[in-house]
Amino acid sequence: MRPIQQRKADVLATFERNADLWIATASSSGRPHLVAVSAWWHDPDFLIATVGSSRTARNLDATGVARLGLGTPDDVIVIDARLTESLPVGSADATLHAGFEAAVGWSPTGEPGSWRFFRLMPARIQAYRGYAELDGRDVFADGRWLA
Repeated sequence: MRPIQQRKADVLATFERNADLWIATASSSGRPHLVAVSAWWHDPDFLIATVGSSRTARNLDATGVARLGLGTPDDVIVIDARLTESLPVGSADATLHAGFEAAVGWSPTGEPGSWRFFRLMPARIQAYRGYAELDGRDVFADGRWLA
């Protein structure tokens, strides 16, 4: 079992190199929705882009919460996050555009539709490699790293 300091280091290394993740949202009535998105870890939060009329966007607008997932079934990172900001892609400054494009390899600027950026702040981060690491899987809680 990895100590919490190693789990945190592994999580941060994954965040720095990963441009894609799964995002799960739910409607206010509880209907779940799961899709893959490109995401930029812009410490301390994630920035995703999606079409403003998508189910993901509507769910984020309605509930303000999401669960993000990265990794493989035997090396998992799960992030419970809350929406802190949403803005049309056309309203974002050049620094935000450049950072997102550099991190994920594409820009929503040239895509058809009304794209929006969503900033998601982690509330809880879990990291575990198999059942042996389920105990002590929290590496981030209540807005702070536990190591």
